[in-house]
Amino acid sequence: MAKRNTYSFKKREKDLKRKKKAKEKLERRQGQKDQATDVDKE
Repeated sequence: MAKRNTYSFKKREKDLKRKKKAKEKLERRQGQKDQATDVDKE
């Protein structure tokens, strides 16, 4: 397998980090939505 040059490696790492952060944010938002419905039921 060929080695990646530094630029494309950094770009890939940055992209993966951005996707991970977006996923965590989405999960937090889903959690807040679930909590809001639980409070409404009580």
